[in-house]
Amino acid sequence: MDPFDLLFAGLTNFTKPYSLFLVLAGNVLGIIFGVVPGLTATMGMAIFLPMTFAMSDVNGMLFLIGIFVGACYAGSISAILVNIPGTPSAIATGFDGYRMAQKGEAGRAIGYSTLASALGGLFGVLVLVFAAPVLASFALDFGAQEYTGVALLGISIVSYISFGSTIKGLIGGIVGLLLATIGQDVISGYPRFAFGSKDLEAGLEMIPVMVGFFGITEVLVKLEQGGEVKAAIAKIDKILPSFSRLLKMSPMMAVSSMIGTFIGAVPAAGGAIASMAAYGIQKRFSRRSKEYGTGIAEGVVAAEAANNAAVGGAFVPMLSLGIPGDPQTAILIGALMLNGLAPGPMLFSTRPDLISTIYLGNVLSVVVFTLIGLAGARYFAHLIKVPRHYLLPAIMIFCIIGSFAIRNTVFDVWVLLACGLLGYLLQKIGIMPAPIILGFVLGPILEDNFKRALIMSNSDWTTFVTRPISLILLLINLFILIGPYLIGLARRRTR
Repeated sequence: MDPFDLLFAGLTNFTKPYSLFLVLAGNVLGIIFGVVPGLTATMGMAIFLPMTFAMSDVNGMLFLIGIFVGACYAGSISAILVNIPGTPSAIATGFDGYRMAQKGEAGRAIGYSTLASALGGLFGVLVLVFAAPVLASFALDFGAQEYTGVALLGISIVSYISFGSTIKGLIGGIVGLLLATIGQDVISGYPRFAFGSKDLEAGLEMIPVMVGFFGITEVLVKLEQGGEVKAAIAKIDKILPSFSRLLKMSPMMAVSSMIGTFIGAVPAAGGAIASMAAYGIQKRFSRRSKEYGTGIAEGVVAAEAANNAAVGGAFVPMLSLGIPGDPQTAILIGALMLNGLAPGPMLFSTRPDLISTIYLGNVLSVVVFTLIGLAGARYFAHLIKVPRHYLLPAIMIFCIIGSFAIRNTVFDVWVLLACGLLGYLLQKIGIMPAPIILGFVLGPILEDNFKRALIMSNSDWTTFVTRPISLILLLINLFILIGPYLIGLARRRTR
């Protein structure tokens, strides 16, 4: 079908009040799961998946998409207000968003986050509608060598997100990589650093580690500072940025959205890598590079445009190839299969109404969370006025509940507390949590694909440069690392 015909094939599904209610309810639930650290979009979708058994396939997808999109946006709220990302994809948002809140600009930060999320989300849907077959075929060409290049792209950015020392940023990344090696070897299955513990053999879960380094560390830092938290906001105004300001940022939003959509279309990459990559690239090549991390709106916009655009990108391999782009789309594939549907090329011809519903459901979810975010910005921002003796215990409780709920084991709570203490001690010497978490996320991806690439090529190292896409990714890594220095050197010689 023509892309426009396909886009509006399921429009009649949105004339029913029940369908619209499901989108709204899904978004509200998603925002709740996104705001509370540890209660991720994946958890929310998994918990409410059984509720879709009694719904039609169209209504079930609308409800789950609402949770997915709402949670992806809402992770930025807690990252901005208390420097604890509600979801992994909001890690980069807190770099500047939290600093803006400390300067009394919490409402403004949420406003920028909401609009950037909306524009990035809409961009991702547009790409999904018009370029799904092309991007899907491109992502299908990714092998172990290409995934290694994508992981290295994240590692090359680590040194630039420490906001102080490149060496300390790399040390943080290495700490994250080492934590990722705990558990069974991804290829041989041999236990590493388990010390005879069955819990350690299973490896460390992402949520307890992330919430520990961000949440518990932040609580310990605040306790050390002592005294009451001064109100970071006296008056919430100017939530909506001026049109001229948005127009000035539009090229950056477009670039970040393209990065997010591309990385989202790569299976298993996800919004966390997308936002980190977009933030790191914008910081590396911006004229205001040194101001990133000090509380500028550009940092919030770059991260949020990318991680919300990655949502649309993740649907590309799911719908066109039946391959999940991230854990959330894996749950959506499960929901389709429960209804007797197999995602893939045939779905476009057999159920164009369902494909259209997924497209329009994404668009409507973006509109809903935009309205909720802008209307609630004043109330969200006032949360940081809560007295310390109420706020810190509440954060601690949410961190513990979120970590325990992943596998219902006390071991994850001990991991949470240990990572929080380690993050606090490392922060004392200037090693921040963000590079550690990025190293932890990228560790399994890098190790697994690096080993598989060498196994498939009989230990031939040239396999990484003989494949065109892998070579391009390696050249991009090289350019990110040394390109700006060469450009600066050329400019000095020209002067």
